[in-house]
Amino acid sequence: MKRPSLKIINYFKLLLNCDKNNIFLLLCIFAPVLMGAFTDLARAGDSFSLPIHYVITIFVAIIIYISLQFSITIGVIAMFIYLIFLGWLRRSLIPSTGFISNDPIILVSFVVSGLSFIRMLLQRKIPKYTIVSKYINILMAMMFLEVLNPFQGGIAVGFGGVIFRLVPIFWYLIGLDRGRRDTVSKIGVTIVIFSTIETFVGLSQTFLGFSEVEKFWIASGGGTQIVGSVKNIGVLYRSVGTLLSFSEYVYVLLLGAAVSWCMVISKKYIYLLPFTIIVIALVMSSSRGSIVSLIVMLVTTMAIQGKNYRSWMPRLFLAVILAFWGLTFSLEKAKDIEKSDQAQALIGHQIQGLSDPFGKASTGGSHISLVVNAILTGFTNPIGFGLGYGTLASKLGEGGAGSENDYSDMFLALGFPGGVLYVFICFRILINICKYWHDTRDYLALMSIAILVICQGQWISGAHYSQSMILWFIVGSMDRIIWLYRKKEKEIYSHDRK
Repeated sequence: MKRPSLKIINYFKLLLNCDKNNIFLLLCIFAPVLMGAFTDLARAGDSFSLPIHYVITIFVAIIIYISLQFSITIGVIAMFIYLIFLGWLRRSLIPSTGFISNDPIILVSFVVSGLSFIRMLLQRKIPKYTIVSKYINILMAMMFLEVLNPFQGGIAVGFGGVIFRLVPIFWYLIGLDRGRRDTVSKIGVTIVIFSTIETFVGLSQTFLGFSEVEKFWIASGGGTQIVGSVKNIGVLYRSVGTLLSFSEYVYVLLLGAAVSWCMVISKKYIYLLPFTIIVIALVMSSSRGSIVSLIVMLVTTMAIQGKNYRSWMPRLFLAVILAFWGLTFSLEKAKDIEKSDQAQALIGHQIQGLSDPFGKASTGGSHISLVVNAILTGFTNPIGFGLGYGTLASKLGEGGAGSENDYSDMFLALGFPGGVLYVFICFRILINICKYWHDTRDYLALMSIAILVICQGQWISGAHYSQSMILWFIVGSMDRIIWLYRKKEKEIYSHDRK
């Protein structure tokens, strides 16, 4: 006779398999959560805001989770599109439900990936057959332990850190478990389509202004930034598109630029149009770091077009010279172009920072200082400050601010053992994909390298919900593709030796 605990585990295994016959059971399991959400209604009087947001969260999470079980491609793309429009959805609800600072609708990715992780855990099928996955399993164990770290300002901050730092890793596991070539390819096209849509939304916000709802959201502490004051316009805010923050908006555009550029290199010249549009939007975003990331990506992808490793470094050196000559030339020409007041302010902000990256008008020096100090802090406090430290979860306790870079943030959160491990994992991922590209000239490898390079230092940024989710799913899928390729190589080699 089976023990009761085993019966419960088997029940959840059956439930999370999400077969057609037990979808109703999956809906029922959320019933207590729905009831709990409506208990907030009794406390809130006439306010329906929080329960409505709970219902939306649960409904969307169920739909995407079910889609993920029947089709990995549809499920992942649906998740990405939801996260792209998450900011728009949240702002659209303001007139009817008001502004909610800790909005549950941002938890959909956490619920979907968390259920998938629990399913793997119960079935004892957490993938660990690649070198990268073995190290990532160690990193995950360290992250779970750091949830309990008292230095972060409370256990609530630790659990918040799970949402911001472990969810991307869950998507890696999903990609490693079920990722396929056609899925990654379709994701690339989806990225280009929706990043191009974001450019039009962002440019309209820049030149036509924000809607009344968006203005209310900004006034309530929304995630955008002030560029400065412009004559005849007043305060000029940076665009956010349909996303939750200016920073995430920029990185979604960078994803689109990376994928469309790889398409152009692969002789699909139609993608030159979206690439050009996205670059214009990046310039108008007034984000200096995005321009630097774009140049690094262009330089890297051109350098690795060489037939062998020896040719990569000379090509890289030449590409760097051409890139910075082109940047200097462009900055000089941009000063003489007649522009509207908005464009003048945004482009002037770019020129001021890029032409003197360590001057008083630039924040480059302060960013480097933050990174260096955070890494050093990781060595002085080897157990770290906790998983949620430096994330948005810090506002749930007394946690501190991050360093605006993944590598140094991991030193802060996990101490030097976790920081070193994370840097090693990132390095190993890039090396693996570069080797695979060198051997196969697979377009998916080139696209992955471009995405990883252009998002360097922001792979696991908790506030970039859409970017970190799709990046880590692609990393997991590529890890699986490369493992299968190497396995086949070994089989052919063994067969030839016989």
